[in-house]
Amino acid sequence: MTDNKHTEDCTITEVTRMIKEFKNEFEAKTSDADKFMTITELENLWGNLRKNTDVLYSDMIQQLMCSIDERDIVIKKKESTPSKE
Repeated sequence: MTDNKHTEDCTITEVTRMIKEFKNEFEAKTSDADKFMTITELENLWGNLRKNTDVLYSDMIQQLMCSIDERDIVIKKKESTPSKE
């Protein structure tokens, strides 16, 4: 398994875990009318999910960007750019 594939699998697993935790907590706090979650609790729960997944997505994008082999791009750019002389 390549490093990128392993990282991608780990990211998917982690996002899935976070969503499952969110759903479980949401369902637990909305199933009893006497202990129903407040809007603030919902906003905090949702905000934490967004913040944590944003971090994972950002890390994933950074790793993908680092995996780009720029040599071919630079060579082709040099070939297609006319000389200033």
